[in-house]
Amino acid sequence: LNSLREVLVFAIVIMSDEPSHKAMLYFLEVLMNSSGHLTISQLAGRFGSNNFTPEMRTAAGGNESGLKSFLQKYPSLFTIKGN
Repeated sequence: LNSLREVLVFAIVIMSDEPSHKAMLYFLEVLMNSSGHLTISQLAGRFGSNNFTPEMRTAAGGNESGLKSFLQKYPSLFTIKGN
């Protein structure tokens, strides 16, 4: 897990100017730190986090349906089950 965190930090540094990449890494870290599965609604609730910028919110779709579409762009990282 530490090496994955190092990769995430490295990726954040490299892609720091891209709100969409920052949003993807943010949600990946949220899921890594969770004890189980999270719903799209639970993830969308993170839009209000102090660490989640308005630019990241826009890049991540801005709402639940937009977030679902955003996460589906990264099928190797996120699995969406159900509607």
